[in-house]
Amino acid sequence: MMAHDVAGLLRPIGRTLLGWGVAAAAALSAGASFAQAPPGGAQPAPSVVVETVRNYDVADQSTYIGRVQAIDKVAIRARVDGFLDKRGFEEGKEVKRDQTLFTLERAPYEAALDAAKANLASAQAGLELAQATFARTKELADRGTSSLSTLDEATSKLSQARANVQAQEAALTKAQLDLSYTEIRAPMDGRTGRATYSVGEYVGPSSNPLVTVVRQDPMYVAFPVPQRVLLIVRKEKLTAADVVVRLKMPDGTAYDHDGVIKFSEVESNAGTDTVTVRAEFPNPDRLLVDQQIVGVNVVSKNPDHKLMVSQSAIMLDQQGAYVLAVTPENKVEIRRIEVGEQRGPRIIVTKGLAEGDRVIISGHQKVRPGIVVEPSEFQAGGLEQPGN
Repeated sequence: MMAHDVAGLLRPIGRTLLGWGVAAAAALSAGASFAQAPPGGAQPAPSVVVETVRNYDVADQSTYIGRVQAIDKVAIRARVDGFLDKRGFEEGKEVKRDQTLFTLERAPYEAALDAAKANLASAQAGLELAQATFARTKELADRGTSSLSTLDEATSKLSQARANVQAQEAALTKAQLDLSYTEIRAPMDGRTGRATYSVGEYVGPSSNPLVTVVRQDPMYVAFPVPQRVLLIVRKEKLTAADVVVRLKMPDGTAYDHDGVIKFSEVESNAGTDTVTVRAEFPNPDRLLVDQQIVGVNVVSKNPDHKLMVSQSAIMLDQQGAYVLAVTPENKVEIRRIEVGEQRGPRIIVTKGLAEGDRVIISGHQKVRPGIVVEPSEFQAGGLEQPGN
């Protein structure tokens, strides 16, 4: 991984810690100012904005780097020798199944077909003669006016004539196939690459592929999954039906269509201890291109309920993360918490808070533990839901 990639991964963490650090410094400074305030008459309760802690549906997800792969990619080759006579497609454009891509010079194969037809007709005439000769010889042999050796010879010639007909029928079939091979057709719908040969060049079965045709819809995306992740999947008995696969395009935008996992390798990569998993995606707009690099996000279809608070509620000091909670009596108290992943503007809280608790998300600098405040509830409005 390049240095700038590492920096990119750490940047969101750095921003989060910096935000917590700034909030913590503000809170400590506010506490010091309150400690130095001269005693006197009662001050009005400071106003703060609070958020009620609640559970959100959070889908487990894992992020990988994947590569787009064509499901079908065919290198088109010539099956017979000949000069290229025509090309029936435009390079880089899509073609339909059975569309003629190339036409080889047909005249030599048409002549060979005519010769095969003539040879078959001759063989069939020979067979008729052999059958007639056999019939007469057998009749004479039955009367005793012809020798058995003559009958044996007639029988042999009849068998030879039948075999010759079969050979000429096979030769005719081959000549018909060779002629059909002069029209090279697309085996499937797909997109063509660059043509290797120009019209007029001589090609054959030993030549390089004439062109490559790639199926465009659907497409595969292959990505490596660590063995430890697969071990968890097996232990929890999860299947491909339990997750949905989403893509992030190279420009950072989300791909419009979700994919499904279709295949995983049966062997692990010894160098990386990962297993290649392949997901299938529809590609109606042809945005996915063979060998393209994309971001892959595997998301659980069955979200968990997890306690979350806004990032702005959490502060840090030497003992770790904490929030300023507001009791039912509107008093401020410190709550030490343990946090998990960040999802959008909120962070998962694994310990220290319960659903229904109120925490301060704005106005930290006005308060200190133990004082009474005037809370106003924060309205989430259209904030993005965690896990989306």
